[in-house]
Amino acid sequence: MKLTDLTFTEIEIPQPVRRVVSLVPSITETLFALGAADRLVGRTIYCVSPQPQVREIPTVGGTKNPDLKKIVELRPDLVLANKEENRREDILHLREQGLTVHVCQPTTVEEGLAYVATAGRILEREEAAEAIVRAGVREVVAARDRAEQLEQANRLRMKPRDHTRPRVVAFIWREPWMAAGGGTYIGDMIETLGGAHLLHATQDRYPQVSMDEVIALKPDILLFPDEPFHFKQAHLDEWRKALPDLPPERFRICDGQDLCWFGARIPDALKRLASSLAW
Repeated sequence: MKLTDLTFTEIEIPQPVRRVVSLVPSITETLFALGAADRLVGRTIYCVSPQPQVREIPTVGGTKNPDLKKIVELRPDLVLANKEENRREDILHLREQGLTVHVCQPTTVEEGLAYVATAGRILEREEAAEAIVRAGVREVVAARDRAEQLEQANRLRMKPRDHTRPRVVAFIWREPWMAAGGGTYIGDMIETLGGAHLLHATQDRYPQVSMDEVIALKPDILLFPDEPFHFKQAHLDEWRKALPDLPPERFRICDGQDLCWFGARIPDALKRLASSLAW
């Protein structure tokens, strides 16, 4: 099978693929969902889902510091990587060692579902992949329907809001405060769920932001995913003091994996995150 990946590299993938190393947590999870876990011979220490099944797969270091020697020794038919999560030099090294490396970077929900279809094709699990994609499309349509209903209901209010899509900022780090910016999967997830991603136009994908800058954006909802930074109620309290006119329930901790991970979890993630964008 010949494919051109995100690095514009045409790669030949041997068929059938029997040995896979995944360097991306969401990809590891997706392979399990496709019924292809028996192909996994290596994963990163951050590949923690699904539990406890994933524990049976040997680890090969982290996403940014993989054990390249161990990966080569595992003799995988295919290494699955991601441009954002994995380092270019590691990918090039593995290719120089003769390994086939497929690199992706979904930045939208649609691209995340398309990756499931691609993985299904590569691993000859197309039927399982199609079921996940169909479920994801249904949830995307349901989210659009909810947004339309909200717009219709707003027109009937005694005092209609001047906008029906809640304006959202999603943080990813503290000290310094950083948020999801333009061209990010998180931003598209917000838009798909019916929110207005306030930092959609930033050139920096994860810009550093000050409290004054966020206040000036007039957000309706602040999201605090529990990874990569583990936000707690104390961090929400900092922002409640900065935005005293925003109702306390608009400062929300949410599941970081649902917000950040592409792949097989998309259908259920859209369901679970719906309440996080409700107002």
